[in-house]
Amino acid sequence: MAETAIMYDSSKCTACKGCQVACKQWNQLPSPLSSELFEYTESFQAPRDLGSNTWLIINFSEEDKEIGIDWNFMRNSCFHCTDAACEMACPVGAISHKDNGAVVIDQDKCIGCRYCVASCPFDVPRWDEAKNKTFKCWQCFDRTSAGRAPACVSTCPTDALQFGDRAEMLGLARERVSELKAAGFDKAEIYGEDELGGLHTIVVAHRGLEAHGLIRDPKIGLTDFWQFLKPLGAIGAGATVLGLGFSYFMARDYDRGEYSYDEATDTVSVKEVE
Repeated sequence: MAETAIMYDSSKCTACKGCQVACKQWNQLPSPLSSELFEYTESFQAPRDLGSNTWLIINFSEEDKEIGIDWNFMRNSCFHCTDAACEMACPVGAISHKDNGAVVIDQDKCIGCRYCVASCPFDVPRWDEAKNKTFKCWQCFDRTSAGRAPACVSTCPTDALQFGDRAEMLGLARERVSELKAAGFDKAEIYGEDELGGLHTIVVAHRGLEAHGLIRDPKIGLTDFWQFLKPLGAIGAGATVLGLGFSYFMARDYDRGEYSYDEATDTVSVKEVE
């Protein structure tokens, strides 16, 4: 399977949230049915954050202007990094790359340790306490492996989301950035070409990375710590086995003897065992 990617063009996004709905429908992710479970925030963004049952949202960066509001929308979901911190941190191999670059979690292997949650620089994987499992976008691999676009892409009415060969998506993104700069968006730039070895969600940020809440030059932090601990754990386990073996070797000829207590004299005597 060829390496593929989703391309998100913020300049074409109208934040209609059709992608959010399509994600929930295709992946059968429930939503709270009571308005009491939603917090009123005066923002048009809903829900406010990702969750174990919400794998995609459109973030609203709402900047008050002298007249009106500047909305800088951003698709918030897994970026499917080539150097995926979540995959590196997982101690049981539950997270892996598919041939097309999608990073997926095998729920049968997930032990709910949350190392992936702590290591992701984008704060994407979310832990479900009731199931003790971690969930995130899997780029609809069941669809893409059958030659179809992810559900979010297929429902976008403005072509803000596209899907295809990664090199082709990067070409479209470069072309779009050139168009935007010519139209006066001087800060327009591409996100995902080289970050973390190359992302499989490419972003056209027409007002610049910071305006859309994107992390410039993201780093893998905590995962390095877990990678450091893994060999130490192996060394510790090996030392324990060696210690037990040495203890057995030293005690192989040891006879404990039989202890007896004399109440009359309040003394303890030891009789050697032959």
